[in-house]
Amino acid sequence: MSTVRCTTWQNTGGTEAATASEVSAYSFTEPALVHVSRTTIGTAVSSVTVSDAFSTDYDSYKIIVAGGGGSSNLALTFTLGATVTGYNWAEIVQSYASPTPSSSGNTNAASWNAGRGDTTLLTMNMDIHSPFLAEYTSLESVWSRAMNIGRAGGYLDNTTSYTALTITTSSGTMTGGTVDVYGYAKA
Repeated sequence: MSTVRCTTWQNTGGTEAATASEVSAYSFTEPALVHVSRTTIGTAVSSVTVSDAFSTDYDSYKIIVAGGGGSSNLALTFTLGATVTGYNWAEIVQSYASPTPSSSGNTNAASWNAGRGDTTLLTMNMDIHSPFLAEYTSLESVWSRAMNIGRAGGYLDNTTSYTALTITTSSGTMTGGTVDVYGYAKA
């Protein structure tokens, strides 16, 4: 004798909403963002390196710097591997106190401007595309802190494959906080 089990789901009115066979027809996939690594920023350091951040597992990544603080108001710059040339970027910064934004940019720079910090917070939320692939790498980054918000974008003018990233302060030092790396799941 065989046993057959049937599971049904009901809505709040008690009416059947779906059966197990109907639910199994839906495709459940992995999450869109997969946590790759977390690096804790040290005390009074001017840079933090994340080794093995990028691999064949993902083509695009999200990098989040949060918490901690800087010794003063500072920019957070971003490099890939040991490359210190070929970074092209532009940024728009809007002060909360002024209706007029400011902008800046650079070609063939030593790094990307990608975040900010002050004595109460380090902040960067970046999407980076193709850092491990042998093609141009591009980025979009946003930040928000006590005085202003900003957005930056750019690309690296080479087709090198990278595994590591470094975040450096424009001046002063940073203490505490974390650098989280997430990979965007491939479809």
